Amino acid sequence: RNSSLPTASSSTVGLGGFGIRFTVQFNLFAGSIVGLGGPEQVARLEEIQRNGQLGCFLLTEMQAGVLSGLIVETTADWDPSTQEFVLHTPDDKAAKNWISQGYTAELGVVIADLRVDGVSHGPHAFIMDLRTGEGGDLLPGIRIDDMGTKTVANDLDNARVWFDQVRLPKEALLNKFSDIVDDKYVQTTDEKMRIEVIGQRLLTGRMAIAEAALLSARVLHMKTEEYAKGKVCNGLAGETSLASMPQLASVFEESYRQLDAQIAFTAGVEERLNECLRTGAIPDADLVDAISVCKVRAIDVAIQRSHALRQEVGSYALMHQTGFELMDMFLCCKFAEGDSRILQMKLMRDRLKKVKQQGPASALVSALVPGTDRAESMAALSLARKLAPAGRDLEKMQALMDEHWREIYELADMVADRHQRDGKKSEFCEPIVNRFWPSSSSYDDDWKSKLAPRPADWKATDDSSEPLAA
Repeated sequence: RNSSLPTASSSTVGLGGFGIRFTVQFNLFAGSIVGLGGPEQVARLEEIQRNGQLGCFLLTEMQAGVLSGLIVETTADWDPSTQEFVLHTPDDKAAKNWISQGYTAELGVVIADLRVDGVSHGPHAFIMDLRTGEGGDLLPGIRIDDMGTKTVANDLDNARVWFDQVRLPKEALLNKFSDIVDDKYVQTTDEKMRIEVIGQRLLTGRMAIAEAALLSARVLHMKTEEYAKGKVCNGLAGETSLASMPQLASVFEESYRQLDAQIAFTAGVEERLNECLRTGAIPDADLVDAISVCKVRAIDVAIQRSHALRQEVGSYALMHQTGFELMDMFLCCKFAEGDSRILQMKLMRDRLKKVKQQGPASALVSALVPGTDRAESMAALSLARKLAPAGRDLEKMQALMDEHWREIYELADMVADRHQRDGKKSEFCEPIVNRFWPSSSSYDDDWKSKLAPRPADWKATDDSSEPLAA
């Protein structure tokens, strides 16, 4: 790794607007092309990097927000007469929403429901041009609005995007797993195109977010502890330091214990995911659940322990350039790449699938076997029985899930506890050091009007073999 570039171990750098841009550019945008694109599409990344072009990832939609799970209503219809796809936003609820770097990006990977001859083949990824050049005019049929001023990370643009019958060439479909041949939808590998395949970048994104939150929370404690050691206070027996106050010392002790335990678990899960990335394998269900646990638990620990620290350290927590000004970024981590509640619902759903596969009788017998997770097994069996009367009736199922929502999340917590207890433990490959980068205290309110297109003959001036950072 280039030590000059922010990574998960770059502490609070990862929680600023630039850190999000970095993961959007190289994980969600470029990573989707690497994972889903054919050889020619992957090769195009070198030109994109050389030209310093910005990309974005257009998945989330207005009504299918972070609490709705993955629902895609944007459509991409194949037009055999022109050999093009027609990308369209059918209504406002399907507009792409909260797209990081979406206002300034020149390129995008957009997720849309691919339809051929009126038959839906589910969500697929397409690479497309959004603008004529850096900061240039939007291409016909594309409308973009800025999401507005946020409480934090205003150095990052977030956009809402609509498409009105936008024509995309046949080559826009990322075609590693599927393609259009003789006007027919075909599968190009033994691996069927499905949401788990598209979601690979979400898995790596969840790990990046979990690690950025954990490392940032720990560095916040390290930085605050150094301040507290030098802060002189008056004690009953004379001068003392703020760090020696028992209530604050207790916070540091408990925070390091919880953060380090979560770091060890997360590093272990990362090693499992890295092996899949090296071999090109699709992560199995157990690893997918473990990644969900990483994100849910890492964010919870980061928020809870940083809040506990904030309450005990006094007015220092109000000051800029302490790290506390970035606290709202933990909330961004909570709902980015899969809201924590949605991931908990997935953990519950996957656990109930096992009950269904076993059958009620076998599930009960296995729950009584010594050495198994009996409490989790009994909770899963109990919840399955409570939801069973709904059958396939979605209205009844929603009513029952609303009624038993506490048990749903309690089961998810039990699943998470098991993963954390039994999962592999490791450590990150880089040391945890303070590379704190404070958030901006101001930004240019008129930035949108200053986006200037590049000249038509613009080329990167760096002729070195090293790729340029986007």
